[in-house]
This record gives sequence, structure tokens and C-alpha cells, in this order.
Amino acid sequence: MDIDNPIFPSRGSKVSLSMELSGGPLPGNVDYMKFDFKSEWYKSLFNTNRIVLYSSVDLGYIHELKKGTQIQPFEFYYMGGNGMIIATTPLRGYEVRSLGIRDAGGNVIGSRIQTKYTFELRAALALEPIPIYLLAFAEAGNLYFDAKQIDFFNLKRAIGIGARILINPIGLLGFDYGYGFDRKSVDNKDPQWIFHFQFGKGF
Repeated sequence: MDIDNPIFPSRGSKVSLSMELSGGPLPGNVDYMKFDFKSEWYKSLFNTNRIVLYSSVDLGYIHELKKGTQIQPFEFYYMGGNGMIIATTPLRGYEVRSLGIRDAGGNVIGSRIQTKYTFELRAALALEPIPIYLLAFAEAGNLYFDAKQIDFFNLKRAIGIGARILINPIGLLGFDYGYGFDRKSVDNKDPQWIFHFQFGKGF
């Protein structure tokens, strides 16, 4: 990690790679490997640390070591909404956990592969005494039930705006207002602007 500010970074990058192993050579009766990779990049614009370009790539993959192994549902990937629900990757402009394959009852099934890309233009209106930030974003992502379904060009796209205010000791409060262009193919509803409340999530 190499960023200049933990609250509102204006330059630097963060890269993380994690691996989880269950069963296989280890004790247990659930056999799988899980990989998560995330890369974030910050670049200040116009010779000021108050205007920042942010981009990120978020990838995830679960591989069964034994076919049909009973992986717990919270280990799978879900996507959509503000990401405040556990095991859910945010994708603004779409309803919470609305992406992914659905069962016969219309319920979303957790997926084994995820990909997501985010670009944000962030502006700090004030830093003292209470930090206030505005942002505009464009992002795209999708879930794939297994490797046979991977299509990295089949991404669900969204744009929007948002705001954050830092209140100690609560943390960041704010909102995002997103428009999901491909919502019709996700939950069979027409695209519309969706409000997302944000609480406690940093930049």
C-alpha cells in the first residue's frame, strides 16, 4: 500500500491478493480454493490534492477441489446495490444482490466468479473542520456462475453521482445516486436512477 492519506487519498495505489483454502490437504469436508484480487489507483488532477481520479479492479474466483462440495452460501459472490450487506460487491444503479443467475423461484444464486471495474472523479469541497466530498462515477461488473459462463465483455454498466461527509466518531456518511444501463437484463425492470445510502465506508 502506498497512499498519501487514509481518508481521502490523492495519489498512490493499493493492491491486495488473498487466497482461502478449505479441505484438500487440510482437515475438513468442504474442498475449495478462493482467490480475491483488488487493485486501486489514485491520481491528483490540476496540481491539487482536492480533485482526484480513482480507478479500481476487483476480481474473484472460487474453484471446487471436489465436484459438488457443499460450499457455504456466504463464500459465493453477490453483486448489486451499495455493498453494505455481507459478501456483496457494490454495483450502484442496481438493486441489492440483483445480479447473477436465478433459480426457479426467481432468487439469485451465489456465483463463483466476479469482475468489477470502477472509475471515480472525486472532489473535496472542504477538509476542515468537517471533510465534505463530491464524486461522479462510472462502473461496470458482472457475476458468472462458473468458468463456462465467463464473458468479460458482458458487463452491467452504471453511472452516477454521490457525496460523503466525515463525522467523527461515526465515520463517513453519504449517498450515491446511480443509473444502471443494463438493468433490464438483470431483473427485467426498466433502468432508472436508484438512491444508495452509504454509512461507515471510507474511500
